[in-house]
Amino acid sequence: MGHMILTAVAAAVLAACAPVSGTAEGIADARNSRLEESDRDRLRGDADTVAEILQRGMEAESRGDGDALLAQAQALALMGAKPEEGAPDLARQWAATAKTLGARPATAVAFRGRTLGPGYRSGKVTANGAFRTRQTYNAGQRAEIVLVPVDAEPLSLEVRDDEGEPVCAVAPSTRNLGCRWVPTFTGSNEIEVRNDNPVTVNFYIVLN
Repeated sequence: MGHMILTAVAAAVLAACAPVSGTAEGIADARNSRLEESDRDRLRGDADTVAEILQRGMEAESRGDGDALLAQAQALALMGAKPEEGAPDLARQWAATAKTLGARPATAVAFRGRTLGPGYRSGKVTANGAFRTRQTYNAGQRAEIVLVPVDAEPLSLEVRDDEGEPVCAVAPSTRNLGCRWVPTFTGSNEIEVRNDNPVTVNFYIVLN
């Protein structure tokens, strides 16, 4: 699993980026993959699940459904997903909000405090701008990124190695966008979220 933000290089990449439930057309298909179908199935995992939980939680919060919000808070905690430094802990935040909305105590959240699991953070991209960060991944281990747009405007996602060569690129969409691959070498990749709209767009990004 990757360590979070800032370092350098993932040269040759074995890529397997296949669509899964909940991400529609937003999972990129990297070229020249040597992974078998069984390997691709193995790659479909935690970051995508966390992205779906985030999306369902935001929807529950927007419609004021306390029981549904608490259920997603519990799901997020049980996945072991952790906010990156400076990001809000959505599992606890949603649990508190759900309580004010009258959620039934029977669905109380059990926090596992797991140190493993995907990390997530919120962000925003200004009009016609880009958000960039770096993520380090280990050779031979699954690398997974899922972008969850919060607003109705489309965003695009691109991952590049330290030489600027594309690892994965996903066309603009208002639905979840994702990239998955297995790095050949340990190193970091630049992740770019692009906003070609005339307004600022908010998002969550999940990194595994």
